[in-house]
Amino acid sequence: MAATALGSGMMIFASQSEAGTSGAAAADVTVRPMFTMVPPVAPAVKFTVTGQAGGVALVEWTEAEAPDGVTWTRYYVTVYDDTPPRAKPGTGSSPSPTPEVPATPLTYQELPATARSARFNGLDPNHDYSFRVTASGPQGQSAIASATLRRTTLGLSAASINYGASLTYSGTGPRAGDPITIERRAAGTPTWFKVTTVKTGTNLRWSLRTTPSVTTAYRATFAGSKGHWPAASTSTVTVRFAVSIKASTTKPKVNQKITVSGTVRPAQAGAKVNLQRYTGGKWGTVAVNTVKANGSYAIPKTIGKGTWALRVVATGGTNIAYGGSGQVTVIAR
Repeated sequence: MAATALGSGMMIFASQSEAGTSGAAAADVTVRPMFTMVPPVAPAVKFTVTGQAGGVALVEWTEAEAPDGVTWTRYYVTVYDDTPPRAKPGTGSSPSPTPEVPATPLTYQELPATARSARFNGLDPNHDYSFRVTASGPQGQSAIASATLRRTTLGLSAASINYGASLTYSGTGPRAGDPITIERRAAGTPTWFKVTTVKTGTNLRWSLRTTPSVTTAYRATFAGSKGHWPAASTSTVTVRFAVSIKASTTKPKVNQKITVSGTVRPAQAGAKVNLQRYTGGKWGTVAVNTVKANGSYAIPKTIGKGTWALRVVATGGTNIAYGGSGQVTVIAR
């Protein structure tokens, strides 16, 4: 084959075997390509990439610097999926890429010299991507500029509290000072309501103190920024009945009837209260009654001989989960 002189914009492809290339053994060895890029004729293009809702990445750049005698006719924007590959079954580790071979682009766009932005649709916000921008013309191309678009993790987690208690919701953001919008929605309802906007601190964490009165879903939303995908994280705070308990006496006579009473908050008339005894390694219901409109309850129970570990569990609320009282011990001798 006739040799061709090296010119601007050309790429040299060379190959080298691991065991020489002469003789019969040459057909049995693995040959890996080596890639050599033509030196750039201008500095790298300055650009940013911003994650947007729906898996859209917006790449924006300023006009590439063109030294004397250099003109640009087009821009190339290339996308690579940088998400770490999953481990192969049974190996316990991620596969290692072959370092000699460049990564395969996921997609790219070729744009005119007047372009200053490119939009890529259909990407996965749960993936990390790298973007490369180069300017190209008859005299050669600019150095390769690279930027990343990373996944965002907000770190919202579920919780459970008794009615009237407060909790601190917390999570993380991609950068210090980024705004995180917090919304809430009561269980069983379709509409989200904005609670507040918080900002991440220097440790990238944010927090919100809240006292929900019913079981409530909370949603933290990050709108996206340069180098980071938008993200939303939803979790639920389960609010349980707060139940108090007392016994009319803790030392009755054998087979004496006592009354176990207390309050259930929030007050929901008709909610069921179950008097339970701990025996044989588990709790079992021994009497049942309902909650009055003011939240009070009273459960009569005849106490046989022995020690009775008792509690009350309230169930059947609207947007309130079951909740249990502390324990009282009654001894009949």
